[in-house]
Amino acid sequence: MNLSEDALCEIFADAVKDRDDFRLWLLSKTKFFGEASGCRLLHEEQMSIRPRRRWWRHWWCHVPELNKDRETDIFMVFEAAPSQRRFALHIENKRDNYKFSDGQASAYAPRARHMLNDPRFLSHSDFQTILLAPTSFQARYEADAALFDIFISYEETARFLPAFQGTRISN
Repeated sequence: MNLSEDALCEIFADAVKDRDDFRLWLLSKTKFFGEASGCRLLHEEQMSIRPRRRWWRHWWCHVPELNKDRETDIFMVFEAAPSQRRFALHIENKRDNYKFSDGQASAYAPRARHMLNDPRFLSHSDFQTILLAPTSFQARYEADAALFDIFISYEETARFLPAFQGTRISN
């Protein structure tokens, strides 16, 4: 299948929004797994802050610690019931033929920390960073991949989302 990175991000984000089985699987890989069954994705709230079709896409912010503007490919905020505690997943998607830009991987955690408890980002109080990529990408960029809290492979994602199976190079 010949899909762009953005198309794969959209398929992934829509599945988290629309499919309980996929959302629960994703959250089971995080430190928030204990709250997964009582969690709600705040996609409508994200849309109200940034009205656009792709509520999850390219959330930019200036990170003072880095003195740079940086973006997150897929940004998702969840609310756990009954505590109403909010947490976010910051997901970087990399196709097999891509590479990290200079400082990109190391910027994920500082950016995520900077976004904590900020109403512009739905005042979430915790986060995890995720690298979504083929296992071959992780192997090639092992040191940078290790800077993310979680690695999720295209291969395991393809069990739920066939579009991630055997993806070919596309920009």
